[in-house]
Amino acid sequence: MLNTTLCYIEQDGKYLMLHRVKKKNDVNHDKWIGIGGKFETGESPEDCLLREAREETGLTLIRWRYRGIVTFLSAADAEAEYMHLFTADGFTGTLKTCDEGDLEWIEKERLLELTLWEGDKIFLKLLDQDAPFFSLKLTYDGDRLTEAVLNGRPLQNGRLIAAPTGALQEPLLVSACLLGAACRYDGQSKPLAGLTELMERYQLIPVCPEQLGGLPTPRTPSERVSGQVITRDGRDVTAAYTRGAEEALRLARLFGCRKALLKERSPSCGSGTVYDGTFSGALTAGNGVTAALLKENGLQVYGESQVEELL
Repeated sequence: MLNTTLCYIEQDGKYLMLHRVKKKNDVNHDKWIGIGGKFETGESPEDCLLREAREETGLTLIRWRYRGIVTFLSAADAEAEYMHLFTADGFTGTLKTCDEGDLEWIEKERLLELTLWEGDKIFLKLLDQDAPFFSLKLTYDGDRLTEAVLNGRPLQNGRLIAAPTGALQEPLLVSACLLGAACRYDGQSKPLAGLTELMERYQLIPVCPEQLGGLPTPRTPSERVSGQVITRDGRDVTAAYTRGAEEALRLARLFGCRKALLKERSPSCGSGTVYDGTFSGALTAGNGVTAALLKENGLQVYGESQVEELL
């Protein structure tokens, strides 16, 4: 059994990547990977992490996170490799030249443009989603990925296949209108396409902040205006939206949600873009009351146009 570490050091939205081009007979030749290597006798995962970081980069890590364990199996090698995966965003020292390849800071959004192992793309996505600690099994035949299993559940094209009976699913807070509940301001719903895939991947926790805040359905349309929420006929309903946001956060904490899928552009659930308060259909940069509170408390918030990122 071989134990190794791999670490992605973060800075300014970039990962420090190692382009393995210097060693002969390198199984990772021409691939871009993080930094790391094999355990030495008596080392823990953290011991190996810190030593490899100093040896390969010249940096001393002072803040890191243990993110998961990746089990590698190969048709050509009977020995399994257990790779302990870390990220680090605190370090001291000056970057040095590495004798195993070229070190370069790469923007996270550009990573998939690089020459990567197929399995690396899976755990890089999990890191990007801030997934809880995970166990990922990757089986290769040469350079070809033949099997991927996440937390005991098989993946197909990087996505989870239907969960076995009794499997623990990650909780996901979801705007109830996206699940088909008729709770929008007009008494209608906006059901998602691909809902079945979400249900296979997550335990869906429906929430309607407006109703939780005491507002009726249907109700007069509202938009955000200078930090308040105002109805089309001029009433200030900020207090109700604030109550609903607080209840939504309470539910997220109760179920352990780290992510939320919310209705876009809404004065409650909009993330990044909301209606601008003129009731003309015009949009402006900003967050709804609930989306803002969830983000402030560490949740990742997605809109319905970003469902693919959750799968």
